[in-house]
Amino acid sequence: MRVVDVADGDPLLETLYEDLLVPSFPPDELETLEWVRDGLAGGSVAVSAVLDDAGVPEAVAVGEWDAAGRVLLLSYLTVRPRARSGGLGGLLMGVVAGAWQERFRPLLTLAEVEHPLAHKADGERGDPAARLRFYARHGARALDIPYFQPALRPGAERVHGMLLLVLARASGTGGERPDTVDPGPVRSFLEDYLLSGEEHRADGPVLRMRDALARPGGVRLLPLDDVRALPLSVPDGAVRP
Repeated sequence: MRVVDVADGDPLLETLYEDLLVPSFPPDELETLEWVRDGLAGGSVAVSAVLDDAGVPEAVAVGEWDAAGRVLLLSYLTVRPRARSGGLGGLLMGVVAGAWQERFRPLLTLAEVEHPLAHKADGERGDPAARLRFYARHGARALDIPYFQPALRPGAERVHGMLLLVLARASGTGGERPDTVDPGPVRSFLEDYLLSGEEHRADGPVLRMRDALARPGGVRLLPLDDVRALPLSVPDGAVRP
């Protein structure tokens, strides 16, 4: 097994997208192949993959860089079903914690993942509970924000029941209280993300997210061991599972 970085124009990208990303993520959660290509060309997207000895891709990670807020988002990380629990996800997390940090120098490194209470396990797409345990082993904690993924393009839907995890943070990004982060970079990232993905309407889910960012002392960081204690976004009128 070897880890490779995917460059702009690399023909491997289409294979990674069609063979690994498309089966692993629902359409509303997945950016288009053109989006990934444009981001690679412009330097705002990073793609790293694990290839077997024959050059067949077994795992991939896609990151998005928000230069304005200096926030790096691990948008996607997936391992082919036959290769799961074999350490390949850990190899890619090593890239996120190493080479990607050197390249971008982010204030915060985040990841968006499905909340186990809102999304069911699937043989192809994986188990949200197991995924959360994986990130917990790598030191991640959840931001205490009822997060939803915005609509990624016209015709797509918001994805509620998501968690925004902190994978790494630079010194000086702590809040006023222990186990908190400065809301500034998070707010900048979320405003850019929402504005780029959908009409920025001030409905209930948006207002609840803004309220969480305005709490005194910073945004709390929560351990991942008790899923019922983690924030959960729901559409207006819906009941928390």
